[in-house]
Amino acid sequence: MSVPKNDKVPIQEIPSDTRLNRLNNVFFEEFGAKPQFFVKVPGRVNIIGEHIDYCGYPVLPLALEQDILIAGSTTDTQELHLRNSDKKYIKYWSQLKSSEDLEIKSDPNGKPYWYNYVLCGIKGALEYLNNEVVGGLQLCIDGNIPPASGLSSSSALVSAACLSFLYAQKAKLCKTEIASLCAKSERYIGTQGGGMDQAIAFLAEKYSAQYITFDPLQAQPVSLPEDAVFVVAHSLAEANKAATNDFNRRVIECRLAAKILAVSNGVSLDRNIVTLSQVQGLLKKNLEEMINLVEKLLFKNIYTKKEVSDMLNITEKDMDEIYLTPNTRHIKEFKLRQRALHVYEEAMRVETFRKTCEEHFPNGRCNNTNGTNDSTYTNGNSNSSQPIHILGTLMSESHESLKNLYECSHDNLDRLVDISKEMNVHSRLTGAGWGGCIVALCPKELVDKYIETLVDKFYVQYCNIDKSKARAYVFATTPNHGAVIYK
Repeated sequence: MSVPKNDKVPIQEIPSDTRLNRLNNVFFEEFGAKPQFFVKVPGRVNIIGEHIDYCGYPVLPLALEQDILIAGSTTDTQELHLRNSDKKYIKYWSQLKSSEDLEIKSDPNGKPYWYNYVLCGIKGALEYLNNEVVGGLQLCIDGNIPPASGLSSSSALVSAACLSFLYAQKAKLCKTEIASLCAKSERYIGTQGGGMDQAIAFLAEKYSAQYITFDPLQAQPVSLPEDAVFVVAHSLAEANKAATNDFNRRVIECRLAAKILAVSNGVSLDRNIVTLSQVQGLLKKNLEEMINLVEKLLFKNIYTKKEVSDMLNITEKDMDEIYLTPNTRHIKEFKLRQRALHVYEEAMRVETFRKTCEEHFPNGRCNNTNGTNDSTYTNGNSNSSQPIHILGTLMSESHESLKNLYECSHDNLDRLVDISKEMNVHSRLTGAGWGGCIVALCPKELVDKYIETLVDKFYVQYCNIDKSKARAYVFATTPNHGAVIYK
């Protein structure tokens, strides 16, 4: 069942919570009064469906217990005051009369300032409200999502800021409307994301993952096996997708591949951007047929900029202005075949994963008609016909595709995946890649041993991390609920 269109972000009484109390005290020390409200937005881990949301295909994430927490109060003056509970982050102040007051810029090293993600959310909300602002805003931010980890800390911050501002302005939007607004708002930072992170931030439900589709944005709960657990492990390689052009390069390669497939088949002959999903719809083909089409039409491993522009019957200057982003216009070579193959194959994996869950795990329980235990990992041996093995294999295939076709993995991620394989545990990178985390599907009876093995073989032996500190980088997780407002 999809999320009702008029579903609002829940408003609840402020619970007794250590982090809330601590943030309340920080806010009081900074602004001399108690906050009027709190906003909490979770991070997320994507189980499967990587780098396909911006191509228009469904994804399957779940919300984490880790979150961004904001304490806020309105003021009579049209000013924005931002503070971080971590004193290493600088303070921020600005006028708050229009979206133009909020300047989003990078530090001398080209990395966004921490508060830029807050500004993205507020800037988008301001434009949505046509700059009709009542008063100002004081915000104090606290987060326990590891930054640059692929667990959506930046998107959660954008979403929490946008929700805080909308609530302070008494704007009434449903969850899907806010999620779509936040996805658009984050693009002010420069990355062309697709909306998965913001969607799960608002549409998540406790105890289930979410099958998220786009255009229109909808979420459908997906039950997961009770006898397996998802484990998240940080590679210790940080990846800030707004600091490089790696992410946007993949986005525009998918755009170009989609346009070439469309033009080569006599559809979408105008100059509008189309996604790989839209091309599939235009051609009325299934995913397997699209894979065959890619193999046939995009047979080269590398295409030059001139070759791409000639195939689209446009000039290189037109290509810059229509299809490329400011930080990708200097690129002279493109890997269109590999990117399109990953997207179509990953979209197939998502569908197989969802259907397997629906068939075998209604309400999170194994539905095994022969009465035996469906656990894949009995005595360390796997049975390819067992549903948990099917799910795990899909995750492993996803990682290989991200590593080889999308080229967004990292040596540390690959090492974590290899250690997992040695224990017969399936895993994959999660998030944009180039660092961040893996997510593994681990049987419950092996969780403690699996985590201990990662601690010993990766964090202690490979990364030379003290064992007591290493445990903070790996954890088991269960699906959590989405954004909430406390007052």
